[in-house]
Amino acid sequence: MNMYTHPDYRRKGIAYKTLDKLICDTKCRGITSISLEATAMGRPLYEKYGFVKMNDEMELPE
Repeated sequence: MNMYTHPDYRRKGIAYKTLDKLICDTKCRGITSISLEATAMGRPLYEKYGFVKMNDEMELPE
């Protein structure tokens, strides 16, 4: 899946809230390991949420 926010709607918390809903739904389904690839533009959002940089991807610690 890819996530993209139109420039007119950036910096309003929309991507963060969307990410939060996706993560909450994932955890409710019993999934305990989440990793992703992030662009340079998207990386700060994921870091703010708690993802940590790995070699080629980012991972959300349990």
